[in-house]
Amino acid sequence: MNITEYKKKDGTIVYRTSLYLGIDSITGKKIKTTISARTKKEIKTRTLQAKFEFEKNGATRTAFTQFENYGELMNSWWEVYSPTIKPNSRISIKSQIENYLRPVFGDIKLDKLTPAIIQQQVNKWAREYNQNNGGFKRYGQLHSYNKRILQYGVSLQALKSNPAKDILVPKVKTDKAKIKHFTDSELKQFFEYLDSLDQKRFKNLFCVTLYKFLLATGCRINEALALKWSDIDLDNAVVHITKTLNYRLEINSPKSKSSYRDIDIDPKTVSMMKQYKHRQTKEAWILGRTEKVVFSDFIHEYPNNRTLQARLKIHFNRAQVPDIGFHGFRHTHASLLLNAGIPYKELQHRLGHSTLSMTMDIYSHLSKESAKKAVSIFETALNNIKSS
Repeated sequence: MNITEYKKKDGTIVYRTSLYLGIDSITGKKIKTTISARTKKEIKTRTLQAKFEFEKNGATRTAFTQFENYGELMNSWWEVYSPTIKPNSRISIKSQIENYLRPVFGDIKLDKLTPAIIQQQVNKWAREYNQNNGGFKRYGQLHSYNKRILQYGVSLQALKSNPAKDILVPKVKTDKAKIKHFTDSELKQFFEYLDSLDQKRFKNLFCVTLYKFLLATGCRINEALALKWSDIDLDNAVVHITKTLNYRLEINSPKSKSSYRDIDIDPKTVSMMKQYKHRQTKEAWILGRTEKVVFSDFIHEYPNNRTLQARLKIHFNRAQVPDIGFHGFRHTHASLLLNAGIPYKELQHRLGHSTLSMTMDIYSHLSKESAKKAVSIFETALNNIKSS
């Protein structure tokens, strides 16, 4: 090490040396620096410290983006993350982080955001939902997004470590919300009401066909509204689910890989869809057009779920049956099949669930009739053994 002695104007002596630190890991350039100190011993100490700091900082002198607070980091993360997800998820997640994360963490400086602060907030979210019958049920998801945002900060070297890494998330209370679906008597009453409607009016025919189609297939409403006639093979009685509508009435890929599926339909449903298609074609001709979308409103490219939901409420009210919503048709479909003895694996495929456990968790308590049949079968088998 070549140490040079310099004499200042005030007469004091300082020592300097030129130090080669290495190759910058980002720019690929050779990095040199000058070390100054009052003594040769201090020069050697500062030289070792400079080399240590260079290695500690990733062997680079490149300046990293700095964020004033958590809110700025979250904005940067969202710019990177949002294009990777579907529009429906984008709207939902954006709402969650703006309503829950930004208000509590947004103004906090990153170096002041400690595990204790985060744990306290997660506990508060859990308490609000589990004990106070309010708050947000998926608070664990809020923590997950918070952890992702902070890990993004670590990757940019804006944070040395992730303060959310070891946070404990309290369990969500296990009370299951009652799944809305029709009982057999309610379904019978609803069918009687639908059959009483004047289906010479195309608006009534549209509603009856849509409701019965959802009950027959178990489709999600936005899967049904995205269907074109090319997606329904009436000759082979199969519906091909390959897309869904998002909140902006745009076509998206289905919810998950398992949501891509073929659904077999019964002869009665096939006949209903053929008659509906014939009527729809006539209505379209009157308007001087042809129609490719199955459940078209003849105004927009695809119908609006929320508009149809309002109309559904009116029909539920007139039929004097519970308001189970569009998703209730899907639950009713599952209940009917389970009580008819369909295996859970087959129901999983029909509904497009990613896992068998998901299907069983949601619907196992709906199969009351199947449970009664199981008891009856056991009793019969026991009696056979006793009488043999």
